[in-house]
Amino acid sequence: MNAKEKGIITALKNISETANRAIQDATNAGMIGPATTAMMIARVTAEAAEIIEKQDAELTVLRTQPVTELDLSNTGRLIYTIGSEPQQYTIIVGLQDKYLITPHPIRESEILTNLRLIERSQVAFIDDAQRTVFNA
Repeated sequence: MNAKEKGIITALKNISETANRAIQDATNAGMIGPATTAMMIARVTAEAAEIIEKQDAELTVLRTQPVTELDLSNTGRLIYTIGSEPQQYTIIVGLQDKYLITPHPIRESEILTNLRLIERSQVAFIDDAQRTVFNA
């Protein structure tokens, strides 16, 4: 994680902590509107910091793998993720017991912002020829 990302995470966590204190103050003063607003700010900033940290951890895994560990055999195949919303993904690369995926259709301008690392056991391939789904 670079210094800019660390700074953003720190700022988001500080905003969340400040919003949590504002929730207490507003609730004690009986001001429900400001308390609700502060609650939303606290939640969104805490979740944003968590997402950035999670993505950094996933990218760290990718950065530490030697290039010989990459599996390109399923690159470009369409999949669904098991147990989540019905969204198609495209496999970018295989890595040990995981796939690096991006939502389908691929938008080149957004590809690096929409990457996810998912366990191979959570993938269902879509066979375009037969339009059937089968497990990895």
